[in-house]
Amino acid sequence: MNARSLLTSVALFVAMTMPAYAGMQVVRGEGRAVLSGKDTGAARKAALADALYDAAGRLGTRVRGASLLNQGVLREESSALVDGRFKTYTVVHEGREGSAYIVIIEAVGETEGESCSGKRADLDMRAVTFRAAPGIQGYMLRNVQEGFSRGLAVLAEGESFRVSDQRHLPAIKGGERNNASQYDYMAQMTDSRPHTAGYSASGEIIVETTRRDNYVANITDVTVTVALQLKDNFTGARIGSIRRSKSYADRRTIFGVEPALMPKSQAQIDMGALFDEVRGELEDKLACQPLRAAVLQSDRGQLMLSVGLEHGVKEGDYFLVTKKNSQGASQIVKIEDVGPVSSVARSLKPQPLVPANVLATLMR
Repeated sequence: MNARSLLTSVALFVAMTMPAYAGMQVVRGEGRAVLSGKDTGAARKAALADALYDAAGRLGTRVRGASLLNQGVLREESSALVDGRFKTYTVVHEGREGSAYIVIIEAVGETEGESCSGKRADLDMRAVTFRAAPGIQGYMLRNVQEGFSRGLAVLAEGESFRVSDQRHLPAIKGGERNNASQYDYMAQMTDSRPHTAGYSASGEIIVETTRRDNYVANITDVTVTVALQLKDNFTGARIGSIRRSKSYADRRTIFGVEPALMPKSQAQIDMGALFDEVRGELEDKLACQPLRAAVLQSDRGQLMLSVGLEHGVKEGDYFLVTKKNSQGASQIVKIEDVGPVSSVARSLKPQPLVPANVLATLMR
């Protein structure tokens, strides 16, 4: 086995053993090998290895260099290391051309990293409960509840996600991938079914008092804690948690002074800054997640996807559909028309057929 074939084999082995969390891209690779006699089998294998190497180089190449000083002569040496990773490939053309055998492949591979900008995932804000500790006055809890509604407007300014207010729906349980949520009465009445290909956040907001007395005064603050669980709507799996707290000044009492003589104050609870922090954490957790779309309709290679302009999708984008239990068969679809929240795509290969209610992943 020559060095190029060995390196190609290593690239393919890495593809099968490494966890896939990177950007995906469609590339073409071309290989050729000199025919020796009538043995086209050996020439085809060599040309295929060359095509795989070429495609891997298009996905990722690192250059390693060094400077060597030998008897006063400086010499620069460098070598290229190909480390592209494939998910699948298809031979689109092969055959004899003169004294050479040509193989051209189309490969779906992993690039250096998933793009973390230019796309927005769906984020459903689901049920959030409020829990008040003993001693919390009613006006404080009302301030927090009103502040949470205003906080959703802060979250809506996120760059990597778009928020849908679904607080009337319970926390995601995982049935959304089977469209079980369509039987939820409130979801039907409000036309706000969960986004199958998106994510959801649910949890609780805790309001409690904290004491931090010193030698001179009794100091009481109101602490508000936002605790959310972030879940994948398609699988129901928890992909992260967010917990942020902020304290607001409440009562101040000086030792030796009657409380009645102290000016009365009420904690001013502005949750804008708190939700700024929550939004920052959501950006960190969702920005580099692959953008997925649900296939809403499928008819003879024409597909309707659940993402559009508001998600950062544009005409000419490619999506990858990988079907389970089909021996790794995959389909590539190309966006032909884009609306605000949906788009029309076309399958690039006759097979496999793409059914409705499966996921497609943006390749960018």
